[in-house]
Amino acid sequence: MISRSTRAQPGFLERWLEHDFRLLVAVRYFRAGRRDAFTGAVAAASVLGIVVGVSALILGLALLTGFQEDIQERIVGATAHIVVSASGPTLAEYHQVAAVARALPGVLAASPAISTVALVEGVARDPRVVSLKGVDALPENRTTRLLDHIVEGSADGLLDSQGGYPGIVLGHELASALAVGVGDRTKVTIQSATMATPFLGGGIRIRYFEVVAIYDAGMFEYDAAWALISLREARSLVEVDGEGTTVEVRIADIFGTRRVVEALAGKIDEEYLVVDWKRANETFFAALRLEKLAFFFIVGLIMAVAALNIVSTLILSIKDKQHDIGVLMSLGATRNDILRVFTWQGALVGSVGTSLGGALGVGSAWALDRYELIRLDAEVYYLSYLPFQVRWQDFAAVSGISLLICFLATLYPSRRAGRLRPTTLLRRE
Repeated sequence: MISRSTRAQPGFLERWLEHDFRLLVAVRYFRAGRRDAFTGAVAAASVLGIVVGVSALILGLALLTGFQEDIQERIVGATAHIVVSASGPTLAEYHQVAAVARALPGVLAASPAISTVALVEGVARDPRVVSLKGVDALPENRTTRLLDHIVEGSADGLLDSQGGYPGIVLGHELASALAVGVGDRTKVTIQSATMATPFLGGGIRIRYFEVVAIYDAGMFEYDAAWALISLREARSLVEVDGEGTTVEVRIADIFGTRRVVEALAGKIDEEYLVVDWKRANETFFAALRLEKLAFFFIVGLIMAVAALNIVSTLILSIKDKQHDIGVLMSLGATRNDILRVFTWQGALVGSVGTSLGGALGVGSAWALDRYELIRLDAEVYYLSYLPFQVRWQDFAAVSGISLLICFLATLYPSRRAGRLRPTTLLRRE
C-alpha cells in the first residue's frame, strides 16, 4: 500500500484547475480536438492563422520602427539638432546668436556654419556636385557627428593640413567616385556672386584642397554628396569674411528640441528662423507614421479573419460535445458555466496562437536585424540592409489586440452553447 506521504503531489496547474471545473473542461476539450481529425484540423488552422497574423504584424511594425529610428539616428548624427538662419544670405550676428544658444540649459555646442553648392573634381576627373559645408572643427564646438565617423585620416587636418593645401573631408562614397584617398588633391569650384564677368550670373572661384580624412556616416545621401572644410576656408572661398550663413546647435536630448527652440526664439530677433531636425524632416517622418498605421490596420484585418476560424472551431466542438453539455447541466452546471467553458476553450486557442506568433515574430526580427539578412542597394534606399527593431509598446499592442479579437470571436458560439436545453440534448442520445 502506498502511504499518503509517498503520493505525487499535484502541481500548480492541477491545483488551479481543481478550483475551476470550467477551465478544466475547456482544457480537456482543447486537447481532445487532436483525436478528431477534422475538428483537430480546424483547431490547428485557427491557431496557425493567429500565429501568422501576429508574427507578420510584429515583423512589419519592427521593420517600420527599425527603418524610422535608423534613418532618424543617421539624420540627427549628420545634421545639427537646431539650425538658426536669417532672411538674407548671411547671418551677420552669428556670434551673439551662438552665445545666446550656448547659455541655454541642455545645449552642448553652438557654432556658425557656411553651406554652399560646389563642384569637386578628383583623380578620375569626373566632377561631382556636392554640398560643401564649412564647419568649426574644434571638438568642443562640433554640432554634427560626421567627424566622429571618420574611417581614414584625421579631422585635425582641417585645422592644420600638412600638404600645403587646406584640408577637406569627404564621404567614402564620394571619395570612391572621385578616385581619391587621404593625401590626394581635389579641385573645388563654386560660383562667385561678386566676381565681375561679361556673362550673366558672375564668375567662378577655384580652390585646391587636400583630402585629410574620409568618413562613413552609413547613409548614402551624406556619404556621396557632402564635403566638409574648415569654417575659415569656407569664409574665404564663399566670400563672407567674418560672417556665416547659419548657426547650428547641438543639444543633449534630441527629443527635447521644442523647449530649446522656443527659448532661443524668444531671445533673438524675430527675423531669424529657428528650425529643429523634426520640423526639417516633418514630411518624411509623417509619411513613415502613416505607413505604420496603415500596415497595422491592414494586417489587423487579416488577424480578424484568422480569428473567425475560432468560431468554426467552437461551433464544431459544441456540436460534438452536446451530450457532455447535457450531462454537465443535469449535474447542476448553469448556462453561465457552459458559456465560460467554451469561452475558455476559444481563449486557449487565441493564447496559444498569440504566444507562438509573438515568439516567432520577435525571434525572426532579431535574427534579420542581427545578421543583416535582407541587403539593400544603398544608392536607392539610403541603407545597406533592412533594420528591424521590436518596441515593447508594439509587442504589447499586437498581443492585446490579438487576444481581444480572439475573445470577441468566442462570444457568439459560447452564448449559443449556454442556451442549449439539457433535456433536449439528452433525449437525442
